[in-house]
This record gives sequence, C-alpha cells and structure tokens, in this order.
Amino acid sequence: MPTDLVTGAYGYTGTYLRRSLESAGHTVRTLTGHAPADADIAVFPYRFDEPGALDEAFAGVTTFYNTYWVRYAPGGTSHRQAVANTAALLEAAARAGVERVVHVSITNPDADSFYDYYRGKAGVEDLVAKSGMTYAIVRPAVIFGGEDILLNNIAWLLRRFGVFGIPGDGRYRLRPVYVEDFAELCVRLGAEENDTVVDAVGPEWFTFEDLVGAIAGAIGRRFRPVHLPPAAVSLLLRGLSLLTRDVVLTRDEIDGLMAELIMVEGEATCPTRLTDYLRENADRIGRDYHSELARRKPSRVPVRA
Repeated sequence: MPTDLVTGAYGYTGTYLRRSLESAGHTVRTLTGHAPADADIAVFPYRFDEPGALDEAFAGVTTFYNTYWVRYAPGGTSHRQAVANTAALLEAAARAGVERVVHVSITNPDADSFYDYYRGKAGVEDLVAKSGMTYAIVRPAVIFGGEDILLNNIAWLLRRFGVFGIPGDGRYRLRPVYVEDFAELCVRLGAEENDTVVDAVGPEWFTFEDLVGAIAGAIGRRFRPVHLPPAAVSLLLRGLSLLTRDVVLTRDEIDGLMAELIMVEGEATCPTRLTDYLRENADRIGRDYHSELARRKPSRVPVRA
C-alpha cells in the first residue's frame, strides 16, 4: 500500500487528512511539532536545519500532504521563516523521490498583499510549482467542523454575551468549507497526476454579519450586532485574549476578512452546507473555547519510526 506523509497529522486539518488516507488504505507517517504519546503512526519531529533527518522522514513516501504553516508568530517563527521551512520540506521530498505533493494554501494568495500571511502563501505556492514533483495546490476558505477555531469561538462568544462587535459594516463575504469535505478533496487530488490549483469552498457564502446571525439562530441565542471601527474591535479582542490566554483574532486577520480574502466565486468543490452543519451540531458548538495557542504549543516529539 502507498505510504504518505502528512505534516501535522495530529493537528486540526492534518487529523482529518490522516483519517481519510487511512480509510482509503494508505499508510501514513508525519512530520510534526507535537504528537500524542500514543501516536499509532510513524512520527518524525521537524528538524529544518538537519536535511538528513528530513530525508529519513520522506524515505519511501509516495505523496506528501503539506499542511505546515504558521498563523502568526507565537513561538518566534515568522511567515518568512515558514516559507524557508517549507522550502526545506519540499527539497527533502524531492530528494527522496516523492512523486506528488498536495499543498494546503489559502484562497486569494498574493505576492503583493498587505498581509504578510498571504504574501508567504503565494511564495510557497511558487516553490511547490517549481519543486519538480507533480502537485495539487488546495486553497481552502474558512474551515468549519470538528475542533475549528473561528466559527466555534463565535458561538462561544454568543453564548456568553448579549452583543457582538462587528468590524465595519459586516457586509464583506466569506465562503466556509467543511473540514471532512476538505480532507476528502485533498485525498482525491493526491490520487491524480496532473498539476492543478483548486479552491476548496462549500456551496454557501455569507456576509460576516449574516454568518454570526446564522450561528446565533442555530444555538438559540439572541444576536445584537454592534458595528465598530476595526481598530476598536481589535482593542476589544486584545482584552479577550488576556481572558482566554490566546490570540483570538489579529488586526491583519480582521483586515483580511473585511477585504474578502476568504471569499471566491465559482462552483462549490465541497458539498456540505454550513447551515445543515449548524442545525445538526447546535447543542455542542461553542460550549468550550478552542485555543489556537494551546493547540500549537510545541512539545517534545520522539521519533517513532
């Protein structure tokens, strides 16, 4: 059976990729910054400054599913460094004879973007295209389902507060995609041989205010929007970050949301409707806060070959 490597196979999207590949009969291994003690697949820690260690991880791998990136710099890793780290991964994969890479990018990457995250994503896409491996670049919008961050934490706030701060007019759009659909799309693209770039988007789009209203309606909470300047919302979120010990939403992320960077037109590539998901999971969404920092906290990762 084919052996595939998923970076961060115990992270959020990596978990669903790992499960989808295992369901298809593939052997999965991972390069990661954190893994459970009882991990049941081969585990290799990230060692970007040790090419030999990376080569060992990729030995015998058929397809490389790359989810590696940084949302911000909680541990001192900049987006520029993340690009360099991804280059090291791609070079190691190519040296090992990996046939195909499925790279997780983002909707609307742009080398000239105001947002460093999106400039970095565009740079990595260029590296993937020049890697010498066949490739599929998958560009998800905002991902929901399971242990997602954004939609769950909107629900968490709505369960606790009677008002909700909306940056600007709230009319900017986004197009959510279900995490299991996203993983299945990646696995399907991994089985192909042609070079391709695909937006991973669901069948529905929302304005941000309508999205918050849909979540509020599903969980049975009254929703009173309060429209505020982005700078004021950013200030409020800094206070919330102290409460949650997390980075709830950065100013760049607010500006990217308002610039519709997670909105694309065109046919849906993933079938699940957010409104159906909200209806079916209303009892549990937002019961607990999902911390990005806690999820990505580095840990000692023993090699498990």
